[in-house]
Amino acid sequence: MKRLLDCVRLLAVLLIALHLAAPLLPEAQSWGLFPFTYLPRGAQWLLAGLGLALCIHPVNARLRRGLDWLAGRWPARLPAHLGYAAFSLLLAPLFWAGRIVHTRWGDAYILVNAIPHPDVRLTYSWQAPLDVFLHAKVWALTNAWWGWDAMRVYNVLSVAAGVLFVFVLLCVAHDLGRDRVERAAIAGLIGTLGLMQFYFGYIENYVWMSVAALAYLWLGLRHALGKTGLVWPATALAVANAFNPSSIFGLELSLGWLWARADHESGHEYTNEPVERQPIRVFVKRIRGRLSPALQVVLPMLAVFAVVLLIMQAGGHGINALLGAESPGGGDHRWFVPLTALHSKWEHYTLFSLAHLLDFLNEQALVAPFSLALVAALLAGRRGRAALHTAGGSFLGVAAAGYLLFTLVWNPDYGGQRDWDLFAPAALPLTLLAAWLLIHVARAEEAEGSEHLGEIALIVAGVTAIFTAAWVYSNTIPWSW
Repeated sequence: MKRLLDCVRLLAVLLIALHLAAPLLPEAQSWGLFPFTYLPRGAQWLLAGLGLALCIHPVNARLRRGLDWLAGRWPARLPAHLGYAAFSLLLAPLFWAGRIVHTRWGDAYILVNAIPHPDVRLTYSWQAPLDVFLHAKVWALTNAWWGWDAMRVYNVLSVAAGVLFVFVLLCVAHDLGRDRVERAAIAGLIGTLGLMQFYFGYIENYVWMSVAALAYLWLGLRHALGKTGLVWPATALAVANAFNPSSIFGLELSLGWLWARADHESGHEYTNEPVERQPIRVFVKRIRGRLSPALQVVLPMLAVFAVVLLIMQAGGHGINALLGAESPGGGDHRWFVPLTALHSKWEHYTLFSLAHLLDFLNEQALVAPFSLALVAALLAGRRGRAALHTAGGSFLGVAAAGYLLFTLVWNPDYGGQRDWDLFAPAALPLTLLAAWLLIHVARAEEAEGSEHLGEIALIVAGVTAIFTAAWVYSNTIPWSW
């Protein structure tokens, strides 16, 4: 852990230096760093100094003692989950104060104009079935009552999603962490990611899907640890898919891993029974054991899809639309980054080009600057690899690898910068994996490991929070088309 701590300090210093140098770099090649340039230069140096101070052991230790003292002042008689709900609600004014004021990213401009447009009235879209439907119906209601425009609806529902996201995150930390340090590490690493921009009034189709994706990862971990049935993560992922089908490509592989694992375990459950004595009874039990995992996965998926299909069919956007004009793949219906040549204006680079690599690195810098490096460093050690081979570590590893693969091969129609939000949810399984590995490695070192865990988590969360604050601030500044 001491060597890992030194690596984290070095990476933090490097990232801070790159952000300070961002004004000297072209935005198109450094867009993951560029939000830092929106801050006044004096504020940039001040925040950089604060980030560097976190890398100094005495400063870090003193700050951790102060945070521990503050945590101890939280009302002890308040039940844990009620306290988490109260804390989450207290963040709503912060989310609202930092809300986005422009429609530059993704499909934001289309959404806020098409939903209220008298000739369009966008309500149904297979690109994001439940998300578009929810916002369109809430707009129709609030516009009739209070005259809200579509942008206000997205702002309000984004903040509401943020409150729910933080509550779920705190529940995840409470469930997985054994003490205050471990829980703070989980909440800090995930709660400071650049995708938190989703909850500052963001306008796009990934906000509610990300909440469901976090719930899926939590419930999937609980199932892997034997704490809950397979039906619950399957249901959460089905809901995420219904809000935005991109989660199918990112997370479905990990649900398949849970299913295969449950099926494998059920296949061995009755092997010790004497088949000669009661062959029919044992055979029926084995069939039932194999069917149970399948039904727990398939039934929630079918039920949620049936609801979505009924909604879409009622709006005249049934299966024909899904297989035709609204099929996945964006403007040109091409799913993947081309291998060797561009074919349309919706393709911006080939798979093995420098431009593609730069977009991937910028995405990491903007959304999760430490996560990938932290996972790689932890897996380089024996204890990290041992933590990956646990049930929870393997589940998170498959989820993180699946979503990272999606970010590498899926074609962003608007290019990496404008489509940053399409790939941002990939940071959730990756960062949760980093937290899982970090905690298990720290546990192996007992008291000294807990001290190192707290110091590493504070550096990573603190420096990431600085970058995310600049990112959120940059979107509170009007942007002209």
